[in-house]
Amino acid sequence: MKQTAKAVEQTLYRLGMAAALFAAAVVILAKIFPPFAAFLGWPCPFRALTGLYCPGCGGTRAFSALLAGRVLESLKWHPFVVYGLGLYVIFMGSWTLNYLTRGRFPGLKYRAWYTWGGVALVIGNWAVKNILLLCGRGFL
Repeated sequence: MKQTAKAVEQTLYRLGMAAALFAAAVVILAKIFPPFAAFLGWPCPFRALTGLYCPGCGGTRAFSALLAGRVLESLKWHPFVVYGLGLYVIFMGSWTLNYLTRGRFPGLKYRAWYTWGGVALVIGNWAVKNILLLCGRGFL
């Protein structure tokens, strides 16, 4: 069954809202239940098993740096975080305006290259960090 472009964007918007609610729940849970916050700081199992960085290594530090306004540091830790959060904010903001204005403001159209750009960032980041690690110039 082929979905129309508008149906895809509506589904992405709903998923984005669910992601925002999930993130808020995690933050609230971490604030009121300290053992849960400690769980969020556990070391990466992929790194522990292989000695290599996983494709997501640095993401938590990148997100923390970005929330503190340190964009360049965030890019250093994991460029996908800046890319993904930026795209998320633009997409969700434009579609929220679309709903509030009853379609008079166009929402950002989904393009496959948004996804492929993110995949390329994750793979490139992972490759560079592991090449530096294997050359004795660890990154994290």
